[in-house]
Amino acid sequence: MAVLLNQTSNLRARLELVRRLSDGTRGPASLEMRVSVDRYRHQGHDFAPLLEVPKATLLDMDLIQFLQALEELLDGKAEVAALEASVDPAIGLRFAGGPEAFLVEVGVDLLNVLEPLGGVSGERGADLALYRFVANQKAAVSFCAALLDDFAKFPTDPSRVSPGEPA
Repeated sequence: MAVLLNQTSNLRARLELVRRLSDGTRGPASLEMRVSVDRYRHQGHDFAPLLEVPKATLLDMDLIQFLQALEELLDGKAEVAALEASVDPAIGLRFAGGPEAFLVEVGVDLLNVLEPLGGVSGERGADLALYRFVANQKAAVSFCAALLDDFAKFPTDPSRVSPGEPA
């Protein structure tokens, strides 16, 4: 699980890769993930979720491109690193700035997160939750390393792909 704490340690974003959904043979290689934004509670000395997405899909290519951009950002070779999970529910994660501190934005399209209320539903992108906070370089590096470690647990192995029947 990759956890990103803000600079005052009272807000965190969590991204957990749960399992492999597709190895890329019949559909795009993808992973199931959980995402949440949590707030520190002084009474219980723990974090409580502000917003949770218990089940979302993340394409491998979306994650790979984000990790590459994040590494470039941490090296000072880029200005922004952004992840947009292109499968519902849409989730966005953006890092900007650096090298000492980064503005982090976590956005979640609420269309598929909240249940329709009284038969009322919205359009994609109409209802968004956006959280902005500042994270230091150490937190960003730790988040990137944790994402890389999590991603390594779910490899796609081309040797297991059946070539199919001869034509």
